[in-house]
Amino acid sequence: MFASIKRLFGSASSVRDEGHALSTWAKAEGHAFKRVQDKAGGGFVVESNQGWRVEWGASQRPYIQGKELRFRCDTGVSGDVQLIMITKVLAQALESDVFARYTNAMQTQIDNTLPDEMRWLAMHPRVVMSHSAVLSKRFALFCNAQAVADQWLDSEMSQVIERAAISWWMDGLMLVLTLNRGIVTMRMSGQSLEQAQLKLVSELFAKIASRLRAVSQAAA
Repeated sequence: MFASIKRLFGSASSVRDEGHALSTWAKAEGHAFKRVQDKAGGGFVVESNQGWRVEWGASQRPYIQGKELRFRCDTGVSGDVQLIMITKVLAQALESDVFARYTNAMQTQIDNTLPDEMRWLAMHPRVVMSHSAVLSKRFALFCNAQAVADQWLDSEMSQVIERAAISWWMDGLMLVLTLNRGIVTMRMSGQSLEQAQLKLVSELFAKIASRLRAVSQAAA
C-alpha cells in the first residue's frame, strides 16, 4: 500500500516544484544546494554553513507518504542516547499503529522491522515536561536518558519550542524529532514545500541542534 502511495505522490512535477522551492530557499539563506542521484530516484541536498544538512527524497518511514524532507546534524551526544519528540496527536496515531501490528500478528515482542522511533514509544520512558504547560499539553517526549533530555530541554529551549507550537507547529503538521547515534533528525512530508515553512522549520532545527551540541560539549 505504501509503495503505491509513494508512486502517486512522487511525480516529476513534484520533483521540479520541490527542487525549485528548496533551491530558492537555500540561495536566500546562503546554503549550498545540489541534486543527487540514487537507486530510489534521487533528490536534493542542502548544506548549511552551520554544520547541518537537509535531504529531500524518497520517504524512509512508512508514516510519511510520498517524498520526505529530513534535517540532520551530528551533535556529538553519546550514541546510545535515544530521544523522540512529537505532538501527542501523532504519538497516539503511531502508538495505535504499533499496537495494531503487535496484536494482529499475535507477537510477543516488538517488531524489529518498525522504524526505531515507533518502537521507542513502547520501549522508552516518557519525559515529564511539568515546567511548560504548553509543551506538556501538546507534545510527547520519550528518552532513555532522562539527564540528557532535561539538559537539552532547558527553559530557553522550552521557550523556543513553545513559540513554534503556538505559531506554526500545529497538530496537523507531521514533524518528528529524533536523536539516535548522536544524529539529531527532524522528518516531515516532502510535498508542497514553501519558503516560509522551510525558514521556520530550519530555524527551529538549527536551535535544537545547537543546544544538543552544547549538551554534548558540557558532558565531555
